[in-house]
Amino acid sequence: MRLSGNWGEGLRVQARLDKLDLSLANALSRTAGLGGTVTGALDFSQASDATFPQAIARLNVDDFTRSSLGGVSSPVDIAFVGRLLPDGGDARALIKRGDTTIGRMVASLQPLGPGAGGWTTRLLAAPLSGGIRYNGPSSVLFSLAGFADQSLAGPIAVAADFSGQVRAPQLAGQLRAEKLTYENETWGTRLSQMAVQGRFDNDSLEIEQIEAVAGNGRLTGSGTIGLSAEQGFPIDLTVRFRNARLARSNALGATATGQLRITNGLDGGLIEGRIIIPEARYQIIRQGAAEVPELTGVYRKSELTEDGKRPTRVRPAGIFRLNVSVVADNRLFVNGMGLESEWSARMQVTGTSAAPIVTGEARVVRGTYSFASRRFELTRGIVSFEGGPLADPQINIGASTTAEGVTANINITGSGQVPRIAFSSTPSLPQDEVLSRLLFGSSVTNLSATEAIQLAAALNSLRASGGGLNPLGQLRSAAGIDRLRILGEDDTTGRGMALAAGQYLTDDIYVEIITDARGFTAVQLEIALTRALSLLSATGSFGGSRAGLKYSKDY
Repeated sequence: MRLSGNWGEGLRVQARLDKLDLSLANALSRTAGLGGTVTGALDFSQASDATFPQAIARLNVDDFTRSSLGGVSSPVDIAFVGRLLPDGGDARALIKRGDTTIGRMVASLQPLGPGAGGWTTRLLAAPLSGGIRYNGPSSVLFSLAGFADQSLAGPIAVAADFSGQVRAPQLAGQLRAEKLTYENETWGTRLSQMAVQGRFDNDSLEIEQIEAVAGNGRLTGSGTIGLSAEQGFPIDLTVRFRNARLARSNALGATATGQLRITNGLDGGLIEGRIIIPEARYQIIRQGAAEVPELTGVYRKSELTEDGKRPTRVRPAGIFRLNVSVVADNRLFVNGMGLESEWSARMQVTGTSAAPIVTGEARVVRGTYSFASRRFELTRGIVSFEGGPLADPQINIGASTTAEGVTANINITGSGQVPRIAFSSTPSLPQDEVLSRLLFGSSVTNLSATEAIQLAAALNSLRASGGGLNPLGQLRSAAGIDRLRILGEDDTTGRGMALAAGQYLTDDIYVEIITDARGFTAVQLEIALTRALSLLSATGSFGGSRAGLKYSKDY
């Protein structure tokens, strides 16, 4: 790129481009994702801030692409010629895919005379005429939106003529698309066989119908999208879905039935409606990385007003108010970290899309919790959302099991961020006695020195502070072991209280060594054949060798 010009008494810039790599823009914006090369010339001049500028552009872009996590748009070549002068302007663009022309654009305008105000006012009020024709891959047009984790594929056709003014264009034409595929990498949403039918009517695009397949369900919608900047680009869309799979990822899977209405205008946007969740699955994953807090109330010194006051910040664009009710009668499955459960929920989501406020509660229908090789039945489960952060609800969960002649109870209260765990029993026993029987199968008075240390560490780790000593966790971390656990006695194999250490050799092969104080040693090997089927093999010093198959599936 070669630049020349002057600045001071007016502004004059001349630029000559020779196969300039557009990926240079990616260093300035992490969401740009531009690719291709541009060749051509740009000339701009303006005598003063009050005078009407003059601009001439001749650009050829080769292999233009826009990339995101969802993929890379189809490469196209773009030729653009345009000029802007005080007495008028025009622009022409051509989009080619290989040797085939898939898009054309022609536009012209006639700025108003000097008496109509400043040059920006004259430009926005200038009469506009022209048209656009496009018949090609939707990924090219969708890529211009720059969504980092979304993609759209399939053919689309647009034919529209425009008139009116630059600030309020009037369009007439049609939009047609079929067999589109939309994917959202964040939520795992995939809409296939999507068909869109719409028409341009003056200052709006009327979506007559949208249809798409979402998993085993369907999604339909209709509404209008405004094209007038003076009216705040108004939107009024209604989307209906039935058994539509709107999320599918390693941690979350959900189908939904209901209706949402999305509106937007000068007074802001609103999303309202009712969602019924016939089935959802959520996998609990312990977060190991530290969270970086977001600083608020920080301003650049240059942003302060003359009297030193902080400026009033404008609400970011794209923020919608929320008024959505969410209902799940059952089949809301929550699994992970020893929990296998089914829940129902009644919640109301208000606030904004940037800071949602959730009220309501979720109640357990049935479930179990595994702790220290014991299986607890959930007897009580209430998770209450009281308008605070979604990740920090109030918890009231109870579970019980029978161990060593007593009924042991686990009670979890507090909040999602600071849970409090306590043990009780029937007949009533001290908490350390209950935990001793759960972990080691015997009274606290019969524990060895090592077992007493482990019991103290377990009790300490259950405190609300969460900062207790965890020798097993530190040992596992230091040794690079993937899994370290304590196993109870097993009369079948002759194993006493034992320590098990395991390591994943690959994503599909897991090996574990088990040993106790009596000389028992065993090696277990698990090979995942599929997501549900695994091959098991075990060799022990007392019980010989054995092999088998394990099949597991969520119902």
